[in-house]
Amino acid sequence: MENFEEYEEIVSALEGELPSIPVIMNELMKIISNPDAALFAIKDILKLDQAIFSKLIKVANSVAHREGTSQRISDISDAMQRIGLEKVKQIALKTSVLKIFTKDWEGTNFNFEDLWLHSSATAIANQALAEYFESEYLEHAYACGLLHDIGKVAKIQFAPTVYGKEVRYASRKNLSTHSSENARNFLHHEILGALIIKRWGLSELIEKTTRWHHVLDRKQREDVDEPSLQKFIDILILSNHLVHDLKIGNSGYVKVESLPRDFFKRFRKDESEYENCKNLVSEKMEEQADFMAIFQNQF
Repeated sequence: MENFEEYEEIVSALEGELPSIPVIMNELMKIISNPDAALFAIKDILKLDQAIFSKLIKVANSVAHREGTSQRISDISDAMQRIGLEKVKQIALKTSVLKIFTKDWEGTNFNFEDLWLHSSATAIANQALAEYFESEYLEHAYACGLLHDIGKVAKIQFAPTVYGKEVRYASRKNLSTHSSENARNFLHHEILGALIIKRWGLSELIEKTTRWHHVLDRKQREDVDEPSLQKFIDILILSNHLVHDLKIGNSGYVKVESLPRDFFKRFRKDESEYENCKNLVSEKMEEQADFMAIFQNQF
């Protein structure tokens, strides 16, 4: 396959063109990765970012969280208490990632709102399935799902016209992005994405799930020795697949490639489990519809 050192050289050469990490994200990731983090531990960090502050207040005052009361709140502590820690983490991470997605990408007709919707839906699906399959990495599932396609952001930002051609090629040939990258020797988004996450200094877990989220053969996943991590990568693969199957957003192609017939044996389940997982993800998406709608006006 690709020479990894060549990708390192590409990332270094594109240093000034790659999406930069939002200032707040690194601190957020440290907290998000801590299952024992309390609300007060992130309040001061969130106060530094007006976009996150505003979004927390907006979500806290939405119909879904006002619980029948007409009282509106404007204090961040009250907003965080009303929303809850898990939702606060998601809002903070999602808002930070939106700063990367909402770049000026002239030169391509690719709809980056659809890319964001796909990534956001994969985050929701990955969290739901990580809980369903009792993954020990549940606390990381949302972030891994949200950032799994960050390599596409880099490709769009650096060469939007070229990426537009890649998207059209995938559509014309009815291929997935990953298959078209193989067919035409395009830059692989999962390799670029993993290198970006490494360069940002984010969690090694996010780096590895991003790097291998298209590799079905566990033996081909380098430096992934723990069975629990292999399982977690499989969960992300399934989450990504189901979001494509449910046609939520679009990460650059419409082709939904089939999973291997024995895929669910990895979870000690049979093929009938696919519909159970699909229904679970669909239900979670309906539950989160109002929450996601609040962010869609960013584009």
